[in-house]
Amino acid sequence: MEVGGRPVREFPRLVFGGVHLKDPQREWLPDVAFRAVRGLAAGALAGALIGGLLVSLGARAARQGVVARLQSAWRRETEVPWRAILLTIMVLTMLAGCVVSLWTGYHPLGTDRTGNDVLYQAIKSLRTAIVIGSLATLATLPFAVTFGILAGYFKGWIDDLIQYLYTVLSSIPGVLLIAACVLIIQVTIDKHPELYETGLERADLRLLLLCVVLGVTGWATLCRLLRAETLKLSELDYVQAARAFGVSDLNIMRRHILPNAMHIVLIVAVLDFSALVLYEAVLSYVGVGVDPTTPSFGSMFNLARTEMSRDPPVWWNLVAAFAFMLALVLSANLFAGAVREAFDPRARAFRPRLAGATGAKRATTGGPADPAAQAEAT
Repeated sequence: MEVGGRPVREFPRLVFGGVHLKDPQREWLPDVAFRAVRGLAAGALAGALIGGLLVSLGARAARQGVVARLQSAWRRETEVPWRAILLTIMVLTMLAGCVVSLWTGYHPLGTDRTGNDVLYQAIKSLRTAIVIGSLATLATLPFAVTFGILAGYFKGWIDDLIQYLYTVLSSIPGVLLIAACVLIIQVTIDKHPELYETGLERADLRLLLLCVVLGVTGWATLCRLLRAETLKLSELDYVQAARAFGVSDLNIMRRHILPNAMHIVLIVAVLDFSALVLYEAVLSYVGVGVDPTTPSFGSMFNLARTEMSRDPPVWWNLVAAFAFMLALVLSANLFAGAVREAFDPRARAFRPRLAGATGAKRATTGGPADPAAQAEAT
């Protein structure tokens, strides 16, 4: 571009970011500060409204006053950790309000080398990761549940055959097996372009087939766990009684084995979600994942790899993809921990402080006891 009559290698001004500013050098910082404060205030108001609604609903369910319910939640005297929930809602709404307020006039996380908004690409990559993790997990369940229960219930040659099958599958490196299957699918799609009218249909088909491949190749772990659980359940008294009364094997597996093994299915499915998201990022990074036109974390990492080698380095694309993927995987792991604690109360990390215990402790130490706590204890 020409600057002062001389050719200069420089980036042109963005088409949308800060276009409302007449003098960007002087107006940029005050405008960003005003938009950020306005977004934080709006987010705090939204968080307060959501928190107040949740507290009022909890107070109505517990037949308690709103103020008393809020005090109990803040002192961690409820079964649900409402204090952590309310603080998390407040932080998230304030952060979302600030980002949305800045997004109306700027690119909060910058742009890539072609001018695409990084925040928009990260949100679309988040959608792709959720779709792949969910569909691949659903594709895993039929194989794992069917083979695991059959192996543990019938034993004998059926058990040996299924064990041999998932042992062979587990001995193959997972990434290489998935990459080989995806490459076969990719070559097949490229050889028959007449089957797809638009590139969007091709990208959606490739996304769906990737989920199927991840599911077909990832059922061995859950199958092994279900086999062990079925071996234990099939020797219990009520299963033996059902056999003695002539109940068919299919009905026993459907009515007695599967419902009592569903907790393992739920826990492992939630845990596998984060692993599938990481699989997608690795495969897309090496070019055998989703279609290049589909936004994904692997594609963002691959683009950031070339941008980091520039001078000065363009680092915000890499940081945005890493932060969003970390948030998704961490959320999935925390949810998996909550599911595990729900099915195993002995593993619970949160212990509510009972009001009666608090009042009794104050009375024991000689301090003034809470009348409400004493009444509840009585």
